[in-house]
Amino acid sequence: VTCYFFQVPLAGDATIFESGACLIYIADKYAGDLSHAARGEIAAWIVWANASLDPILFIETPTGRVVDTGLRRNPVPRAIGRLEDIVSNREYLVGNEFSAADVAVGSYLLYVPLFFQDFDMSRWPALSAYMQRLVRREAYEKAFGPQTTAFLRERCAAFVDGRSKKKSG
Repeated sequence: VTCYFFQVPLAGDATIFESGACLIYIADKYAGDLSHAARGEIAAWIVWANASLDPILFIETPTGRVVDTGLRRNPVPRAIGRLEDIVSNREYLVGNEFSAADVAVGSYLLYVPLFFQDFDMSRWPALSAYMQRLVRREAYEKAFGPQTTAFLRERCAAFVDGRSKKKSG
């Protein structure tokens, strides 16, 4: 297996690196009867999550150390409001069915309460509900384990029902 750029690649019939490329590869490989249009939408969301959402959600030092969430910025980047609008009208991002697009976008969103436990996402009720839907999936617990899943299920429930008392600063 070739390891480019000191990253762990996805091995198989091709050497794929970068999380987004791995997700696109897996989504395409197991796409079943998804149309080319749906595959394109999934790929667009994955690329957007890596190229646009990540730098909105996470503030990094020049060495790549994450030091805070960009959601504390004032004003919050417009893309977050747009994403809030989008998920307020659908269960999942592509075709209202869970897909690799939700893996990419949801992962970044769910890292915020995991890494910044003082941050309150409740100002975005649709995003909070979307995060809650994702973390309630049985597959989420299989991937992240019971402790992380329980913590995020509780945090997302608190965001959705208003029990979160922490300030989003």
